[in-house]
Amino acid sequence: MVEAIVQRLAKRHVITVYCSRHYTPSNINIQGVRLFRVPCLSGKYTHMLSFNLLAALHALIFGRYDLIHLHNIEASFVLPILKLRYPVIATAHGRITHENKWGKIATMIIQSIEVPFGVLSDAATSVSSMHSQELSARFHRTISYIPNGVDNDVRIDLEAARCLLETKGLIEQEYILFVAARIIPLKGAHLLLEAFRKIKGNYRLVIVGDLSQSPKYARRLRSLADERTIFFPFVNSSSKLLGLLKLSHMFVFSSTNEGMSMVLLEVASVGVPILCTDIPANTAVLSNRALYFRLGDVTDLSEKLQWALDHPYDMEKLGQQARAWVKKQFSWDMIAEYYDEIYRKLQRTALF
Repeated sequence: MVEAIVQRLAKRHVITVYCSRHYTPSNINIQGVRLFRVPCLSGKYTHMLSFNLLAALHALIFGRYDLIHLHNIEASFVLPILKLRYPVIATAHGRITHENKWGKIATMIIQSIEVPFGVLSDAATSVSSMHSQELSARFHRTISYIPNGVDNDVRIDLEAARCLLETKGLIEQEYILFVAARIIPLKGAHLLLEAFRKIKGNYRLVIVGDLSQSPKYARRLRSLADERTIFFPFVNSSSKLLGLLKLSHMFVFSSTNEGMSMVLLEVASVGVPILCTDIPANTAVLSNRALYFRLGDVTDLSEKLQWALDHPYDMEKLGQQARAWVKKQFSWDMIAEYYDEIYRKLQRTALF
């Protein structure tokens, strides 16, 4: 999301993006945008904590900015620091639930950070319509709904994707795809693996994503996988990942909780048929342009998956309808304008 927004606004503003040195290689650049790579600790509990704290302190002491755009509710613990000098717009990309990679105490702490998000930010947005309503009601203020989006002219690297498939002996259109940047329990990969074991036929199941975030869960997934399942590490190249999506027979999105999934929008934008969980975050985006299964119901997922494989024409129609819909309703060009309007309003307010 950040990349999409700053690319479109770089000619209007001088933009600095604070990013983790761990996840942002030195050869990655965005034209017209300064990337400040923050040296931070590694580890499940210390990486984002140290990153957000060091980035906030650097902005406070050395920065010369008109405003700060802070992403994720979990990062809002640094709002008291940022507010010493800057107006801040904060964006929620989801709300932390108990079904996540964190323990009970960590979950309670993270959930408490909603307070500075809702109280201290000068402007606040959410990528989820449902969460914007919930947060607005909780904090008695406007939390604007601004969704994620898709590129109108997306680059798809089919050749690189085919080369990747060849390394595993996979054939295009003969595999079902699951993708998550971080494969953790709330992404529901275990539900898909259990359901896929009941599916008849020669289709392969490809799981793409980082399994290192939760080693115990990763072991569980591998124990559920049959010989038709292949695991790929997360594909950092968006064009190659879109190629894998485009060449797949179908995409299954079994997440149990989402704000608004970027992956779901990207899949829809390339016209790949989608089978996904019937959570409000999904139905609000695609309505009747996808096939849904009941949340947490492995039997229903298995039955819907078999139906989808047996009815390729119907699924293809859904895929094309979803593509047309997201291209019209969720354009990054339009969404960037919404954020630019907020930026300019905060700048004008700060002058007075």
